[in-house]
Amino acid sequence: MMIFDSDSSILVVFLRRPAIGVGKQRIAAELGARAACEAANLLLENTLEDAHTWPGPVVLSPAMAEDAEWASELLPGAHIIAQDSGNLGTRIQKVEAQIRQQGGHYIIFIGSDSPYLTQEHIRDAFLRLRNSATVFVPANDGGVTLMGSSKPWPDLADLPWETPNLGDALRQCCRKAGLSISSMETGFDIDTRQDLVDAITLLENDHRPARKKLRDWITASGLDTETPVPSNPDVSVIIPVYDDLPALTVLLQRLQYLRPGLKEVIVVDGKASRDCQQVCGRFAAQYLTLEPNRGAQLNLGAKQAHGDVLWFLHADSYPAKDSVTQIMDHVIAGNSSGFFRFRFDGDPHWYKRWLETAINLRARFGIPYGDQGLFVEKDTYARLGGHTATPLFEEVALIRNLRRERGCRSVAGTIRVSSRRWERDGWLRRSLHNRYLAAAFALGVAPERLARQYGHTPIVTRELD
Repeated sequence: MMIFDSDSSILVVFLRRPAIGVGKQRIAAELGARAACEAANLLLENTLEDAHTWPGPVVLSPAMAEDAEWASELLPGAHIIAQDSGNLGTRIQKVEAQIRQQGGHYIIFIGSDSPYLTQEHIRDAFLRLRNSATVFVPANDGGVTLMGSSKPWPDLADLPWETPNLGDALRQCCRKAGLSISSMETGFDIDTRQDLVDAITLLENDHRPARKKLRDWITASGLDTETPVPSNPDVSVIIPVYDDLPALTVLLQRLQYLRPGLKEVIVVDGKASRDCQQVCGRFAAQYLTLEPNRGAQLNLGAKQAHGDVLWFLHADSYPAKDSVTQIMDHVIAGNSSGFFRFRFDGDPHWYKRWLETAINLRARFGIPYGDQGLFVEKDTYARLGGHTATPLFEEVALIRNLRRERGCRSVAGTIRVSSRRWERDGWLRRSLHNRYLAAAFALGVAPERLARQYGHTPIVTRELD
């Protein structure tokens, strides 16, 4: 249970987990969803930079209860109070009530999109609360960038939140409740492309790392010199195949639902099939051929790809419609690679769920295999040498290198995989055989030899599970 010293200065940060399509919609409309998400991440870093060195208690208040664990990893030692439902005023009062129940007295709320604020502003605001019931930093758009109180707020539910009239309405509400007010110098937060441009001058002589990073990003984006074209996620899909035409046809059709988020789809065929080439043409996928070796096929596809992120899929996989969004959320959050949680396609059964759990645990603490939709930033992939040119276990060395560098963690979403091989061979027999192959590989048996035991074709197009 949180217990606050009644004399402590409690800083509350209201924040939203950055994600493509969530928040900063005015910036997204002008610059694209990806740029808006990048800006949101950078602005959050600015706020956390100050909160990290704040000498008093810090409360991080994520907009969604399910993001509490994410928020707890942002700032060690911070208290976490997730926001409840309702408009912003209602949510502020509910968080404030919990803090006051635990002894808090001097409380200041800030958002995560105002690089104008500094520790000096926040310290000055707390000092003003010693002599005033409320304190505000007005925003140049009519709102506020900071609001604090030493007494419970009056009812804030009916105020015109997120409008230019908020600041005046908020102060009038406090006066009616008999609360004294202290107003500080007007600041601003970041809601539009022009706000980002204006921030360049503001941050010009600010040498704090996160502020410098934001300024460099704005300058590199060319926002002060031209109107940028909204950008879409830059993801290239690479699919190695060998005699997989029925499954590939279904996958290519499904990928149409993910466009325009995908930059391109590249199919690398180990059999040089004219039918496969025609199917690729029908779905606007680039068609390449190579000798049947899955690792080599993946490397060829990666070499030909133009996207910032490479997404490797198996022909019999079923990615969700929001998969590209999940990939970009993951990458923009600072991850160079990742994979999806494994799930069998078809009707649910207890033995499927048991095996899925085992596979996902193995992927979390061991090696996620290729049928889990591995994705990697192209530059990182090239620097680490890509896949091993083998027909089986080609991703093992790459995954180990990724985890040594910046980690390789799963996203929250799942990717469905066909269960027909388990149904054909028997669930227990297939699972035990796959474990035998993994153990043999770990003991040094050549993957070429193991590939011959896994199937009857010279290339294995599905992973071990």
